[in-house]
Order: sequence, then structure tokens, then C-alpha cells
Amino acid sequence: MPLAEERKQEIIKALEKQGARLPCPRCGNQQFILIDGYFNQTIQNELQGMLIGGKSIPSVVIACNRCGFLSQHALGILGLLPKEETQK
Repeated sequence: MPLAEERKQEIIKALEKQGARLPCPRCGNQQFILIDGYFNQTIQNELQGMLIGGKSIPSVVIACNRCGFLSQHALGILGLLPKEETQK
């Protein structure tokens, strides 16, 4: 299910508030796209295998619309998670 337009604007405002306005670090482009969904980066203690469940870092991803460079932004740091999720 795609993100609601209201949620997208909330994410964009939070990024701008934190100063995430610089051009792409790879190609210098000024135009970006908010990927329409969330990413969950799992936190593992071992390099082998893949952990299902457990701790993760919920994030959003911004893509440069010229070269495709992806930047991830943690929702907790941006203040966009419910309180109980930011304390885990």
C-alpha cells in the first residue's frame, strides 16, 4: 500500500527541518524522489544467516532522480515513530 500524501509531506518536512537539503553526493543533482514505502533494516549480531524478526531500524529512502543514489533516513531520529517504537 502506498504512503498517503499527508504522510509523504510529513516525512519531507521532517527531512527539511533537519537540514537534509544538500545536493546528491554522487552527481550533484538537486532533485529527489521519496520512495513510496518504508524500509526496515534488521540489526544482527552475526554475519551468517538472516535474522527474521528482532530489532530493526525503520526508515525511508530518498532516491536521486538523475543517478539513482539512495539515501536512508531513520524514522526514529526524524521523530516520525510512535513513542513506544523509538524506545526499543
